[in-house]
Amino acid sequence: FSSFYGIVIGNERLVIIAVTALLIAILWAYFRYSKWGIAMKAASQNQLAAYYSGIPVRVIISAVWAVAAAISALAGILLAPITLIEPMNGLLGIKAFAAAVIGGFGSMPGAILGGLIVGIIEPFAAAYVPTVKGSMIYVVMLIVLALRPQGLFAQIHKKKL
Repeated sequence: FSSFYGIVIGNERLVIIAVTALLIAILWAYFRYSKWGIAMKAASQNQLAAYYSGIPVRVIISAVWAVAAAISALAGILLAPITLIEPMNGLLGIKAFAAAVIGGFGSMPGAILGGLIVGIIEPFAAAYVPTVKGSMIYVVMLIVLALRPQGLFAQIHKKKL
């Protein structure tokens, strides 16, 4: 266990934080600078335009699924020491969706901010109002949707390929 300003953090969680930060940096660089990453972003925004630009959309979609599977496998490996892995863990995906909605689709900084908001709200709600722990994330999501429907960091932009 480690202590950070009076907050006790287990070594497993420190490893998760470090690996997640490294993965975010790698994915950011991949989507920003690599030919395949830019092609993935283009195909996600407009498959027909990407196809007409010479991007092999079917291959890109397969690669996206492969990357998603690898990230999911890594997440499972990282979560195994700190939580019970069971079929109902699919509900974590709903929390991830709420984080993406809060942050704004198509924005990596937004996804990170949304994830941090979800990760901070849940323990505080559990500590102060345990009966609404599970629903507080969705209340915040609804507030964000009411005030800023595109999310906090949504980006609508054009990029030349």
